[in-house]
Amino acid sequence: MHRAVRASVLVALATLVSAPLAAQTGEALIREIGGTPAVTDPSFRAPAELTYRLAWHVTEAPPEANGIAPGFRSPPNLLRQLESNGVPRRNIKLAVIVHGTATPSLLNNAAYKARTGADNGSLALLTALHEAGVQIIVCGQALINRNVPRDQLLPFVQVATTATSAHAILAAQGYEIFRP
Repeated sequence: MHRAVRASVLVALATLVSAPLAAQTGEALIREIGGTPAVTDPSFRAPAELTYRLAWHVTEAPPEANGIAPGFRSPPNLLRQLESNGVPRRNIKLAVIVHGTATPSLLNNAAYKARTGADNGSLALLTALHEAGVQIIVCGQALINRNVPRDQLLPFVQVATTATSAHAILAAQGYEIFRP
């Protein structure tokens, strides 16, 4: 009997430990990171028929080498909040413009690990955002200034001439630019 109880405890612990890790991908990760409390029955609702175009200006590196750059947490939050208001995903157009110390966060894991000694903690969230249709754009000047090789970037990262030109292009397309 003692063995059966011990086995049950081990299975329960393994389930508890692995469950958060399993949720760390794709839409589950977006739900987790963007999981701010839902406001029930808001009186100022997001109209579902509008198209929302927003971009974030992300410049800060993660607080720890294996962490997530703070600015990458805003898009999942907005995705979740707009969806909770009934806005379909097809009406949500988001972008992230990266430069400054956040630039190395766009490296593939091998390059990031060689540079910092840690895994790229932003990788899963960036991949989930890309899969959700969020554009990830990096300043080409930041790549040069931060010595980030273009061929070591995540494959879905788009390179702009400058962050300013990325802002101008997105603004001309109707995007509002935010700083997290």
